Amino acid sequence: MDLTDAQWRLLAQLAVAALPDPGSGGRQHARAAAARGLDPDQVCVDVPVLAWLRLLKQRDGWLVVTELGAAVHYRRVAEASELRLSDVARFAESGEAAAPHFALTVRRLAQGSISLAEALGPV
Repeated sequence: MDLTDAQWRLLAQLAVAALPDPGSGGRQHARAAAARGLDPDQVCVDVPVLAWLRLLKQRDGWLVVTELGAAVHYRRVAEASELRLSDVARFAESGEAAAPHFALTVRRLAQGSISLAEALGPV
């Protein structure tokens, strides 16, 4: 899904907890958004887009994430984690000549074929 950084941040915040709806919260919305590191004015811009995409909904004066919105958010989190894990495994491979056992252990740990306890165990 192609969202702006601000839209991703709003979606992540809504996955944690609801926010007051800017349409009905006014000052309460601005304070709550700012307290969570969001630009209240940008939230007002992003809400219609995210609502149209069915990633959030406005309910009883609150902005809440939809099931689709939560799924999109957590998929992005999972993909970022997989990428980071892949980077760690590639980094270990780059040092394979100097420490072949270490590189193999890191690669197996990243793949999930061994546990952390097994990786830290005796050679």
